[in-house]
Amino acid sequence: MKLLHWPFGRREPDWQRPEPPASVTVEAVGYVRSPVIRPRPHGWANVESAIEFLPGHAGRLEGLERYRHVIVVTYLDVAAGAPEKPERMRLADGLEYGIFATRSQLRPNHLGVTVAAVLGREGLTLRLRGLDAIDRTPVLDVKPYLPEHDAHP
Repeated sequence: MKLLHWPFGRREPDWQRPEPPASVTVEAVGYVRSPVIRPRPHGWANVESAIEFLPGHAGRLEGLERYRHVIVVTYLDVAAGAPEKPERMRLADGLEYGIFATRSQLRPNHLGVTVAAVLGREGLTLRLRGLDAIDRTPVLDVKPYLPEHDAHP
């Protein structure tokens, strides 16, 4: 049996993965501040907004401003209240796609994932350009965008 290398040490040969949970609970690490207050499908490229992180995350932000781009994971809370929960939708090309093959916010878990340009950071506020999230959207996570890992030609 070949052991996998993990950054936190080697696994024991008799280790067994516990059953994964059927549901998960996450908490917001901050909230979007944006001039856009209603959902819209396009026109986000030049929108300047910010993420205001909750005070307990100050130390976790150190160095984030050194990256050109970040990956932002949001909870699309407004979409969660939408009456329609489509499995499929027709896009502008006239073809029908399963909801996972679109960037629609009407997803089963209403998660948004966006790469946004970093404009700077002051304390608990990270300023961005191109984040497609309306004002007060909960932010679940932020990670640096690393082209060597995140871009695929």
